[in-house]
Amino acid sequence: MFEALRKKLAQAAGEDEEITFKSFDEKKAEPEVVEQEKASVSQSSSNEGSNIELKVVRPESMNEIFTIADYLLDGCTVVLNLEILDRDSITRMLDFLNGVTYTTGGEVKNVSPGTYIITPSGINIDK
Repeated sequence: MFEALRKKLAQAAGEDEEITFKSFDEKKAEPEVVEQEKASVSQSSSNEGSNIELKVVRPESMNEIFTIADYLLDGCTVVLNLEILDRDSITRMLDFLNGVTYTTGGEVKNVSPGTYIITPSGINIDK
């Protein structure tokens, strides 16, 4: 399930090598590297500020989660309407998309009951 996401993350980062996950202790020992990566992401996002793409999505099943994740990995802002999904599917979808959003440095905000806006790094939404 996560192999497709792993490949997309590698493509989004412009890396040809396989992504490997480090243990928590290893990541804790490298805070400067993480901060430098975040800085470079926000700089590249600020250059693309005039080309913001917005996708409005109303998924009918969990099968659409990878399409939504692809939008996020491509740097699109997603308005996610989850009103027609059951509670368990909403929880699973939000958990997964929060993970994708966290890896790209973006944000998830609840704008109304059942509706969320997910933005890439460098895009701020005031509520």
